[in-house]
Amino acid sequence: MPDAAPGRPRDPRIDAHVLEITRRMLVERGWDGLSMRALAGEAGVGRATLTRRWPTKAHLVLDALLGSAPDLAPYGGIDRRGWIEWVVTASAELFSRPDVRAALPGLLAALRDHEDLRTALWRTFSGPSTALFVDGGTDSGDPELSDAQLDARAVLVMAAGSALFAGLIAAEDDTPALRARILELLLPVARDRG
Repeated sequence: MPDAAPGRPRDPRIDAHVLEITRRMLVERGWDGLSMRALAGEAGVGRATLTRRWPTKAHLVLDALLGSAPDLAPYGGIDRRGWIEWVVTASAELFSRPDVRAALPGLLAALRDHEDLRTALWRTFSGPSTALFVDGGTDSGDPELSDAQLDARAVLVMAAGSALFAGLIAAEDDTPALRARILELLLPVARDRG
């Protein structure tokens, strides 16, 4: 999510190394045990190297968990049914990952407190995904959403929200059968407006 800083070009190997260590440290220590100082020491880089790339721990963790933007290339030309299947499956997979589960309590609080980060996260991931649902076009950014754009965003919210809730609260019911039923309930969106 961070923009490139002026000066020397960033070494992508450092980014990849730091992001890998971030994911590992989240699993081992949790959100509260992860600090920029400890991460810098573990990664063998200066703390300034981290803060130039990621201004806060929340920025760093989001980049480690989600990347800077969704890779939608494999889904180009997907139909609406396939899109909904992908969103439901990807959401369940994301929220079942140990690093994501370890980060969630602190990350949710950070997102609550930082509207700019929350807004950037939603726009970065909902815009391109919505555009795929709406005939592979581009998200217009128009505040007046078309029915198809609204359907896509509603499915994103329901799929991600149900995966988050099932993973954190209803863990004993977080089963393949429940995920299949959630998908079954959402699929009519593809037929109703497809």
